[in-house]
Amino acid sequence: GAVSSTCRLVVSRMKRSLSSCVRLLLELHFLVSAGAMVSLHGRTTLRPIARAISSGLHEAPERPPNPHTLLSQHELQEKVEMLLDWLDNKKHILTITGAGLSTESGIPDYRGHNGSYHRGHKPMIHDQFMSSHQQRQRYWGRGMVGWRSFDTVQPNAGHYALATLENLGRIGVTFEDKLEYYSKEREMDWMFSSGDQKLSLITQNVDSLHRRAGSVHITELHGRTNAVKCMKCGARRDRVDFHDELEDLNHEWLQQALAEQDETTARPDGDAYVRSDDYSAVVIPPCTQCGGFMKPDVVFFGDSVPKHRVERCRGAVDVADGLLCVGSSLAVHSAFRFVRHAHKNGIPIAILNVGETRAETEGLNVVKIEAPVGPMLESTVSQLLLPNNDDKQGQEVASSY
Repeated sequence: GAVSSTCRLVVSRMKRSLSSCVRLLLELHFLVSAGAMVSLHGRTTLRPIARAISSGLHEAPERPPNPHTLLSQHELQEKVEMLLDWLDNKKHILTITGAGLSTESGIPDYRGHNGSYHRGHKPMIHDQFMSSHQQRQRYWGRGMVGWRSFDTVQPNAGHYALATLENLGRIGVTFEDKLEYYSKEREMDWMFSSGDQKLSLITQNVDSLHRRAGSVHITELHGRTNAVKCMKCGARRDRVDFHDELEDLNHEWLQQALAEQDETTARPDGDAYVRSDDYSAVVIPPCTQCGGFMKPDVVFFGDSVPKHRVERCRGAVDVADGLLCVGSSLAVHSAFRFVRHAHKNGIPIAILNVGETRAETEGLNVVKIEAPVGPMLESTVSQLLLPNNDDKQGQEVASSY
């Protein structure tokens, strides 16, 4: 009983540690041989593709075309046919989504046609937040201006279309559950697992819009902005509650900042433009448990995605017979690693995005569909539902869609 379970846990941990060491050594050997830059805190980029943070990672790329004027209705239909052809005869499709999916909900992205990098925006870097009280004042000051509206944004047609595809069984994979798919705090959950994991969507977005649209089996690669976590004791707190206190403590500062706004303030991920650059008066509520400082429970630029999250996504890719990437330039390693992994394993890859992606830059074999994400997915789902009109499940899904 208990002894057997403990032995099982210990053996699994030993296997996981040995496997991780071997994988790390092999990756380091490959990267050094390829002339790569290796970051010891987990971010790895190839020299021809990415820039180090200190030398311009957040510089604006070439501006992609405007998705709203890119295609005629006839051209859009041709792109829909391309996606339908790619979807055909695939039973285990895994989907990766990025910020380009949420722009039609009113959330700015970084690298798109109207991306914030084109306006000189520089998002918070993990090490800056962790090491500087002044940077934390800046972050929470701008967050007071931007996060409330970000948190109330609603899903768009693209989110609902992906939820419908999951409901229809057209996307999603089932794979063997493993201990390494759990954080240390949740390792005991593995003991009571059914033995399988399910995953339909890997999203780089932190806006929770997939969940609001009805998608179920999701891994939020970079976390979600609706919670904050103490960096000293690990205590969590609902972000709405935290912002209530934050705004009470900084009422006068916030009113002055809002009064000075004279342009569109929204930035990605709940950030905002603030005309004044003086945040010295911003008071940040400490952790209610230990007095430490709070951080949104998300992965900032320069930080690493938790290892158990990466392993779970890699396990899902391994059993997929197709990888569909939606609304992402794939510029960031945290998601691109799964595209590269799929390519290495011969898994077909389709990319629905406006603008060139890292997969194309690196010469991977992909089906590229250059089209606006929301209308494409909406039209694709509508056509998939047509043959099911006489089927009860199809009618129910169609009516809810």
